[in-house]
Amino acid sequence: MKNPYIIALAFIVILCTWMLSGLFAENDTQSNRDLLNNAQAKDLFSVEVAQLTAQDKSILVTAQGQAEPNRVVTIRSQTLGNVVSVKAQEGLAVSTNDVIVSIDMQDRMLVLEQQKALLNLNQKTYERVKKLEDKKFQSEGEVETAFANLKASETNVANIQRDIKNTTIVSPLSGILEKRLVEVGDYIEANTPIAVVVENHPIVVLVAIAQQDIVNVEKDMTAQVNFANGMFRQGRIRYIAPRANNSTRTFDVEIEIDNANGSLRSGISAQAQIPTKKVKAYYLSPALFSLSDSGGIGVKTVNEQDIVEFHPIELVQSDSNGTWVTGLPDTAKVIITGQGFVKAGNKVKPINKQAQ
Repeated sequence: MKNPYIIALAFIVILCTWMLSGLFAENDTQSNRDLLNNAQAKDLFSVEVAQLTAQDKSILVTAQGQAEPNRVVTIRSQTLGNVVSVKAQEGLAVSTNDVIVSIDMQDRMLVLEQQKALLNLNQKTYERVKKLEDKKFQSEGEVETAFANLKASETNVANIQRDIKNTTIVSPLSGILEKRLVEVGDYIEANTPIAVVVENHPIVVLVAIAQQDIVNVEKDMTAQVNFANGMFRQGRIRYIAPRANNSTRTFDVEIEIDNANGSLRSGISAQAQIPTKKVKAYYLSPALFSLSDSGGIGVKTVNEQDIVEFHPIELVQSDSNGTWVTGLPDTAKVIITGQGFVKAGNKVKPINKQAQ
């Protein structure tokens, strides 16, 4: 029988050889896996991404228009006669009840005195016949006639007094005398145009809102208005037309703006921006936009697994530098370089960069 120590030693040598061979095989397998992963990583397309977060953005409804007077009034005569004086000058400010022109009184004061005397006579006549009626010495018909004469005299006095007052033509509002239509010496009839007064305080900006935007516009909203002369003002929406213009399919909207200092004049072109509802949006360069297979516009992002995703977007507002868009999640890794070379579903190698 062989020496048991020799047999045990041989067994230990065989066991160690087997274990070492397994270790080397495992190391070879791990090495192969590392080489495969490195090869795959080298095959992935690299894209630059920026971690972005959506912002609260007010949707702006933008419309073109122009400044209009709050009121334009044509002052007309209410009596006839010759113009004897002119008090107001074109282009200058007038206040309520300022005299514009005066008309010759002629014999109106004499007529007034005559009518007052007749009124006094009719008053006394009525009182006398009324007392006689109470004593049964006067018929009811004579009392009624005296009363009618009294009322007619009262009416005549009131009419001549009003006619005298109308010989002085005054401005019914404060504003600018845009045009005076008569001169001293002109003879005018009742209802003759005398002057045109323009009220520019407040001033009104009239804009046309597209039918797809009018649903977002409400009365008393604040609007930002830029004028063609470089001025900027804030105003309040005071009127929204109840129906669209038949030819343009737009709605007239009036924006009231304080103009106490008179710096704004009617007729100036203006652009109004009306902030409406707020949305979560991203401000992106149009260079980051991509098209889907169906032709839809969108933005490509990379998810946590480094897989490319395509998000259809809606354009909210744009300017010369970029565009506000919706349709992305609240936070996203937006591909800012290389989006044209990858498709949704591709695995990529993202490189973090700052958005431009």
